[in-house]
Amino acid sequence: MKTIKINHIGKTEGHMSFVGALVDGDFGQARIETEEGARLIEGILLNRKYFEAPVITSRICGICPIVHNLTCIKAMEDALNIKVTPEIVVLRKMLINAQFIHSHALHAFFLAFPDLVGISNNFDFLAKYPKECNWALEMRDWAVNLARIVGGRTVHPINSVIGGFNVEPDFEELEALMDKLPEALAKAEKLFAFLVKQKNPQFINPNNFVSLRNKSEYAIYDGKVFFDDGNQLITPEQVLADLQEILTPYEKVKRVQHRGRVVFVGALARVNNNFEQLSVRAQKAWTKLKQERPCYNSFYNTHAQVVEILHNFEESARYFEEYKRLRKKPGFAKKLKIAFKPNPGRGFAVMEAPRGLLYHEYELDKEGNIIHCNIISPTTIFLNSLEKDLEVYLPTLKKLSEQKRNRLIKTLIRAYDPCISCATH
Repeated sequence: MKTIKINHIGKTEGHMSFVGALVDGDFGQARIETEEGARLIEGILLNRKYFEAPVITSRICGICPIVHNLTCIKAMEDALNIKVTPEIVVLRKMLINAQFIHSHALHAFFLAFPDLVGISNNFDFLAKYPKECNWALEMRDWAVNLARIVGGRTVHPINSVIGGFNVEPDFEELEALMDKLPEALAKAEKLFAFLVKQKNPQFINPNNFVSLRNKSEYAIYDGKVFFDDGNQLITPEQVLADLQEILTPYEKVKRVQHRGRVVFVGALARVNNNFEQLSVRAQKAWTKLKQERPCYNSFYNTHAQVVEILHNFEESARYFEEYKRLRKKPGFAKKLKIAFKPNPGRGFAVMEAPRGLLYHEYELDKEGNIIHCNIISPTTIFLNSLEKDLEVYLPTLKKLSEQKRNRLIKTLIRAYDPCISCATH
């Protein structure tokens, strides 16, 4: 048996290592080891007031704070029987699209893309591709500004709260930013064209793709959970009846499986499951990759993220037009915040984070204190899938040098876009 050990997987969010083995050169074993301590966010939330939760949960991750904030808010609104207005929803959808562009741009172009061009050092990558890196930064900067204008600041939003928004975003600043959207979108298209030219590793391993699904649109903010293995749809409150959380004494993360099977969540799952609801521009971009659907090559998760960036830009423009239309109606400002009183209840919410499904669940007492909390992050859901992919992939690397083999292992791990900070929440 040949043991493979990589002590640190760089260019990922958080700290992890890899341990693998080749048995007789034909059978692979793989394990991702998280190298961060448990952060105990769920315990911190117990006995705190309901309104503290969105602020605290957004601190779970510095890359995707918006989706934690919004998923927590939606679960609390479910517990408190709050029905929000279309005005609130359209602003939230603008926020989540900003989150996707920002997160995907960071991962795809600065964490994963250097692998595809064979560069391990990001300073060398910046030196070789300065124009493309500037495009990615400018594209990401546009999204960060959208998050700031709507959410109140660039990281850890303070304007989005239970019941709506504290204040209306500065419309003139928002409109000025939207005028720059076509330029940012054009840069995203150039970057995708550059990505298509790069060779991706060959790999096939059928997965159980799970994502939100919504009849009305490409599901990110709202929808039912779709399992492609059984063509099954479930509501957020039914999630834990189908997804089993697994706790082991030697790990600081929860693992998740679906009826004994591993689960793949993230951009590739969404593109596979909801391709027809992508914008026409995004669909055309995916077809240039010449990949069948469903695509079972997990390396293409990075490419799916860039396809989603194109879609997210167009959705941002569409939601802004809807926001302008609603803003002209009488009493618009009053519809941005719903009055309510605390009451006992249990609430559930599922949203798509950039890395995949995010689940929040809370129970409140009559005074609005949190007496139960459960959060399931995307990385905890797909970790088992990642390990299965690595087990299948390892035997194909047995004739390579240690350096090249380790580089490809890291490339596959980074393609999943793991976030260990979220996983160890």
